[in-house]
Amino acid sequence: MPKVRVAILGASGLVSQRMQQRLSMHPWFELAAVAGQLGGTKLSEIDWFLDEKRPEFIQQSDIRIFDIHDPKLAVKLIEAGAQIVFSALPSQPALHIEKNLNEAGLHVFSNASAYRMHPEVALVVADVNPEALIRPTSKRALHACATNCTLIPVLHPLSILSQYHNINRVVVRSEQALSGAGWKLLHNEDEKAKAIEQEIPGEAEKIIEEAEQILGIDGIEWDVQCKRVDEKDGHIVNVEVHLADNPTYDSIKSELDSMILERINPLPSQPQYPMILIQSDPLRTRDLWMGQTFDEVQPSLDLKAGMTTTVQLKTVESGVVYFKALSHNTIRGAAGGVVLLAELAHHNNLFSSVDLNPPSSSSES
Repeated sequence: MPKVRVAILGASGLVSQRMQQRLSMHPWFELAAVAGQLGGTKLSEIDWFLDEKRPEFIQQSDIRIFDIHDPKLAVKLIEAGAQIVFSALPSQPALHIEKNLNEAGLHVFSNASAYRMHPEVALVVADVNPEALIRPTSKRALHACATNCTLIPVLHPLSILSQYHNINRVVVRSEQALSGAGWKLLHNEDEKAKAIEQEIPGEAEKIIEEAEQILGIDGIEWDVQCKRVDEKDGHIVNVEVHLADNPTYDSIKSELDSMILERINPLPSQPQYPMILIQSDPLRTRDLWMGQTFDEVQPSLDLKAGMTTTVQLKTVESGVVYFKALSHNTIRGAAGGVVLLAELAHHNNLFSSVDLNPPSSSSES
């Protein structure tokens, strides 16, 4: 079966390079085009910042970056054969560019927050609410968003608890890695010093509204505080879930273990277990790449590495469930989660024929 040709919006950013890494040897998708700020530059000439070696496909690629603000971007991506676009754009440019490309007939899967709460755009976590990706019959191309990266380690356990219990209150305290802000905190000591142990503006609000949207719940009292810590990768959350009933520790553990779901599809990026329970505190040094199937971490080859949420169920007392969870923020919470959405759509045959009409939808950037 021929691979589906895809494009990435963003060239040198952290999430974009994670996407390049994941798409370089993907069994279903072929990277055909990239759009970014450095129009005309060869992709192989862009500085590579990830710890892992630049994939050979990217190193040898003849792909030249399209200008992200080119009013004819849709035309050029379609001429390059792209059917799917993965967006690693900041929210503001994503508002215009994603809309234009989607209206031109390109399927857009976005890591940006711009359209997460839009009523006509699906907000999906592939192993939590996959049904949200399947819409009524439409000739429009798909436009779907992944969630805020910090929500993933909260959502995986919470989605299970919400199936079995009425939830009254959720308390979240996050410890978010530097890479959650892109490259700037990783390479700028002054910016990093300002950010450490400080509340992250707007983060709590995103977690609350996105969780309620995905789980279809409301009437819950939320208490969320999100802070940056001096760690490179991996978001850790400490969560209290106040239930209306009074379950036992063993019953909650059994419910959380049920996330070894029969409905999980054989997708290249889907790990065997979306979430696993461990007895000790989740550690970045040990658990960050949970889900890997190779002896050594090789993200270009092992698309399951870093895709599993690690959870410690700490206590269950008087109707309050307390857990601590870790997720790889740039993999599961960003690039990997977005690619997983496109895999889910492809597996479900959602890339039906769409009229490509770039001239009418690419007149502005």
